[in-house]
Amino acid sequence: MINKQVFFAPHPALQQLVNHIFISSNVTTDLQAKLSFPNPPLPGHSIYFFPYDRPIVENTFTKQVKTLYACTIAGPQTERTILSLGYNHLIIKIGFQPGVLHRLLREPMQRMIQIDYDGETVFGKSIQYVLDALANAADFEVMKAIAEEFMFSQLTKIKRPFSIDYVIPEIIKYGGSVKIDDLVKKACLSNRQFERAFKERMGVSPKFYSRLVRFGKAWLLKEHNPAMTWTQVAYECNYFDQMHLIRDFNVFAGTNPTEISSAFEKQPFLIVRDIYH
Repeated sequence: MINKQVFFAPHPALQQLVNHIFISSNVTTDLQAKLSFPNPPLPGHSIYFFPYDRPIVENTFTKQVKTLYACTIAGPQTERTILSLGYNHLIIKIGFQPGVLHRLLREPMQRMIQIDYDGETVFGKSIQYVLDALANAADFEVMKAIAEEFMFSQLTKIKRPFSIDYVIPEIIKYGGSVKIDDLVKKACLSNRQFERAFKERMGVSPKFYSRLVRFGKAWLLKEHNPAMTWTQVAYECNYFDQMHLIRDFNVFAGTNPTEISSAFEKQPFLIVRDIYH
């Protein structure tokens, strides 16, 4: 099996819009290998390109199984899934800064919770050109440049930021442990205005989003540090106690931390993920 994963910082001119570009290649000739991974709901909104095999995703709550589009636009995710990769898997992901997908699509993110859009339907036939270019790219650096070129072509469609767009990243910065009232004041909005604008951008309420950010941080901390106990994880992520962490596992993963630990042990390799994936 050949596995390579790289995070790239975007072009400086895109950094106010794009958090990162992630590229992963996994190739195996073992037809018996099952490349499946537990996938947590994380707070990021993204566009994914799959030039070769397309992943299959199963929602662990609804049991719905779907094959992702060759270009998949993914908004708010609030439920755990099982991600299954193909034998020739290449992913190029554009991870947006908070609120940017809403500003690009001009679509309330409440409509996109656990729903993916077909990039070709949204952006037109130019997406096939991007997919072909990615499939024929010589290396990851060229793929990054192609993804950036696509984003530069979309710049005129993105709405100007509003005051709330400058404060939402603080929830990520502080791992979900931030007072919403402080953000409301910084945005110079009323509580009602802030709540409405936040839901339009992130799909969920500020309080729910903060919980999702903290849960995602806890999941990734344990996934990358298997020797840590869940009690240690709860402490590091500012949970009041382990019971509060277990409660969030029930909400976002539909299971308990122990079951997730067991799933980590069965992963064929570690997926490199960021809290704002």
